Amino acid sequence: MLNRTGIPQPWDINEWLNCLERARGRDIDLCALTWEPGDATGAWQPRGDHDVIAYPANTSGYHQNHIILHEVGHMLFQHPSRCVLSRKEARRIAPNLSANAFTHLFGRAHGTVEEYEAEQFAHILHARVTTRSVPRSRNYRSPQDDTTASLAARLADTFDEP
Repeated sequence: MLNRTGIPQPWDINEWLNCLERARGRDIDLCALTWEPGDATGAWQPRGDHDVIAYPANTSGYHQNHIILHEVGHMLFQHPSRCVLSRKEARRIAPNLSANAFTHLFGRAHGTVEEYEAEQFAHILHARVTTRSVPRSRNYRSPQDDTTASLAARLADTFDEP
């Protein structure tokens, strides 16, 4: 799919979603909702002629992008969009958790492979686009003490490209 859509430089999720819509021949509507603790952070719902992705309005842009990409992963892998409990059942089982969140999460819990695939898709694509759009610092100076130098070396080994 990335061969068909490309990756906008600099990264812009809205521009990429426009390319994805053209490649799939199907519109994607984003729906920003207020997130509250206990709610699911994102959701994808296929409709007859378009897809809807809900994401929290009240989180960082980076986190919003990740959630949207996670839901796009479900969409591209053609995972079934399903919730298996009624609101009444969810309220009975978990009275302190939002019924919508519980229903959504319980439905997804049965598809752990699907959740893993969607999460990996989001992580890999997000890592690729943020690596390309964030230039490396040019004003690096070596740490002065051994403890900080050791930490900097471990972080560099973890995050630097080979």
